[in-house]
Amino acid sequence: MFWGHLKLMGEVMAMFPGTVHPQYAVTTMCHMFDLPGAFYLDLWPLGPEFLVIVDPDIALHTTVIKNHPKHGDIPMHVDPIVGKDNIVSINGPKWKYLHNMLAPAFAVSRIRGMVGMIGDEVMQFRATLKKFAESGEIFHMEHTASCLTFDVIGTAVFGPGSSLGAQINGSSPSLQNFMDIMTYNAVQRDSKNPWTKFTARQKRLTATSELNATLSTLIRQRYNELERDNVDVSQKRKLTIMDLVLRDRLEETRKTGGGTEAGLNPEFMDVALTQIKTMLLAGTGTTNDTITFTYMLLSKHPEVVQKLREEHTRVFAPTIEETHEMLHNPDHHNKINDLTYTEHVVKETLRFFPIGSSGRSEDENGYFDFKGERYVTKGHFLLIVSHAMQLNPKLFPNAGTWDPDRFARNESPRHAWRPFERGPRACLGQTLAMDELKIILLLTVRDFDFHCSGLTPNKTPRVPWTDMDLTFGDRAFQEFVFEARPRDGMPMTVSKVGKP
Repeated sequence: MFWGHLKLMGEVMAMFPGTVHPQYAVTTMCHMFDLPGAFYLDLWPLGPEFLVIVDPDIALHTTVIKNHPKHGDIPMHVDPIVGKDNIVSINGPKWKYLHNMLAPAFAVSRIRGMVGMIGDEVMQFRATLKKFAESGEIFHMEHTASCLTFDVIGTAVFGPGSSLGAQINGSSPSLQNFMDIMTYNAVQRDSKNPWTKFTARQKRLTATSELNATLSTLIRQRYNELERDNVDVSQKRKLTIMDLVLRDRLEETRKTGGGTEAGLNPEFMDVALTQIKTMLLAGTGTTNDTITFTYMLLSKHPEVVQKLREEHTRVFAPTIEETHEMLHNPDHHNKINDLTYTEHVVKETLRFFPIGSSGRSEDENGYFDFKGERYVTKGHFLLIVSHAMQLNPKLFPNAGTWDPDRFARNESPRHAWRPFERGPRACLGQTLAMDELKIILLLTVRDFDFHCSGLTPNKTPRVPWTDMDLTFGDRAFQEFVFEARPRDGMPMTVSKVGKP
């Protein structure tokens, strides 16, 4: 067909509200046509020719066993947000160097050392929720939660005592810059109007320039501190993300006798800015989106809320004050592992609402063989769609039902759940994200009830594979900005437990 599958793609996308993430179209096609675990989707001339992978074994083959490189189109989507040669989209030796540079910051032992800090930030989040509970006002959970997650990752990047202040101030210039960059990039990407595209690009570049200026100042300040105080940077596990980015350059200039200007030349500053922006963005988006959707789901599942509250009291302590104090005691840090049901709630939310898909490229052969089938990959974009796998009833029985207990039953292939992807290119920060999400729930659900505001439930389901929109309306469908994001900012109200 001359136009490939464009017509079909348009028809399926039209089933959903505007700006929906394309992963919903793939999932719907899989259900409509009972598609196999890998199939071809031709969107030429408006997009690439895809080999869509929705089978966990084939996905494992391409991300772990063969580990296909990231597709060459990925930078087109990621670079405008964080800069060129970022760890998300780059391949080969440069990726290995960046991975070795940053991985120590996300070691499990290092993450557990951050538990107390995360608890402190969540207590500030609680104070914000308390104000909203007292006023009864409608607020946007996505924004409120993003202030929390931005401050947490900001401290992980820049070190203790360096919170970016988004929660205290209700936002921060850097967080707003990020939001503007993503929003205007989406407008530039989606608009058909040349003037709209031009003005969106200019606004994105302005926000990028402001963000770069702020972060450059922080980079120079920290580099000067390390140089002035002759800080030992040989022990990677003790360093912040910022220090890990600066470490090799600092050691190099110490050997050669170069000063700050030699160490922080424009080429290195570009590298440092890109990786720090990547970490800030990655550490904010997934966690923020997931806690927002979790609160949405909990608002209609009191039985799940009750089980969470029981687990939190049993594993930690009856009061929030005692629980917060325990989070500052290293002897209790591993209790995070005992929040089994809480983890299942988070995993079940991520099953319904992963933030996106993974794009891989052909390997040197231009094809791969799997279980007697040959899949031609030459010239194709290998699109691994976790959303379609995780909503597949053959892999997850009663896939359309939000049921955290399914993970206790071990009824699905382990590698079919892949919101952080798997293999060497899996998300570096997934342990931080999971611990942070568990701590947020630990310190909030016993004292607060969450309520979605302004819901307009659909009278009939938009698609046959989910009826979640009968409860939540179109908020059941993530919108496509940079990642798959909560729709409308998730307007909510909150009340103290025991009060209407």
